[in-house]
Amino acid sequence: MKKISFYLLAILFAMPILFSTSCEKSKVEEPEKQKATTYYDLWASTGSKKNTTRLVQDVNDLGQDTVISFKNTGADVTSQLNFGSIIKGDYYYQIPKATDRFGKYQIKNDQVQIVAEIKFTNSTLQDRKYSHAWIDDNTLVLFGSDGNYQEVFWKKLNTESMKILAEGTLDIPKPSGKHKDKAEYKYITTSGLASYRKADNKIIYSYAYKTAKGMKGKTYDFHVAFINPADMKVEKIIDEDRAEFMAGTSYGELRQNKTFFSSNGDYYIACNSVLPGAKKRTQQHGNLVRIKAGTTEFDKSYLGFKGKEGKIITVDYLKDNKALLYIEDPKKTGTDWSSKSYNCYYAILDLTTDNVTEIPLPFSQGIFSQRSIVDGDKVYIGINPEKTQPIIYVYDMNSGKATKGLKIAEGYSFDRIVKLSK
Repeated sequence: MKKISFYLLAILFAMPILFSTSCEKSKVEEPEKQKATTYYDLWASTGSKKNTTRLVQDVNDLGQDTVISFKNTGADVTSQLNFGSIIKGDYYYQIPKATDRFGKYQIKNDQVQIVAEIKFTNSTLQDRKYSHAWIDDNTLVLFGSDGNYQEVFWKKLNTESMKILAEGTLDIPKPSGKHKDKAEYKYITTSGLASYRKADNKIIYSYAYKTAKGMKGKTYDFHVAFINPADMKVEKIIDEDRAEFMAGTSYGELRQNKTFFSSNGDYYIACNSVLPGAKKRTQQHGNLVRIKAGTTEFDKSYLGFKGKEGKIITVDYLKDNKALLYIEDPKKTGTDWSSKSYNCYYAILDLTTDNVTEIPLPFSQGIFSQRSIVDGDKVYIGINPEKTQPIIYVYDMNSGKATKGLKIAEGYSFDRIVKLSK
């Protein structure tokens, strides 16, 4: 009996050691999750407006003190891809130059690689003229008007299988009655802007109606529809008349950032209005409007960038309730409204006080560009200056200082920075 007890005690004593050893071995052998590696694609162009060549080159460090040239290197995407793209992870999503499809692409080894494409069979969207919202990592919803600008089509896609899950027409009524110039709204804007609010599972879709097609059409207000992504039913529509239109009406956010959520969940939309006495409708001044977190109304107590000069081109949320604005302002820059002029600058807008602080950089050329990327506490800001080669500045949000980073060889227009991860 004593002998048995001795063996029992020995086994009981050994069990914790065996268990501990087993756990340690298991812990050591468990494979570590690989962290995503961030890199950047630089988009540049050369040639005339009617004969533009688009080039893309990837880099790992935007802050490096070096010069990037596109001569005999980089991918020439001119014949395959459009400038406007949806970017997620390591992929570009877009309606390509072959306009009868929607595709998933990578730019690797200096060439465009087709991952998958979906051919359109029913209602089609216009290339470069649609907006988008990600519902989750693999579910993407696209919005765009029909060729006659009377209806808004939507398509819900699974980007893993690259299949169309559902599609239809958005149920939004055309505004009735006359407006300020006694003209009737006849056409919906091309794409609108779309975002997904995860907190209450709503797609927020901004759109506007015009009195005529193209730049002759006038708009005096815009609308926001709150949509249930499960069945794509419009649950509510609200109107905003303190600005004439969203800052993006034609290309969604394929080219540029026009909206953002702040850290507390408030949703901001950049918008513009035509200047009194303007010779062209592209001569505008900007504002920001807000829909507070959890609400389905415009916050009428807030109008950002109020009373300021300049047209808002792009917006990026930073942190601490501050946003980066890219602003076209001929008055400040001492130029004119020409797209060839160096008439744009970057500034930080305090969303609480509405104070604007200019970042002291050379004025830049280019209103159809997205050259700012927020990455942690740093913001990479690219410019096309008048007197020197294109350059990327590294702005430190903590110190408020900007230092010079990567440069691009002269002879190219610097159009976009894309942040990717693999």
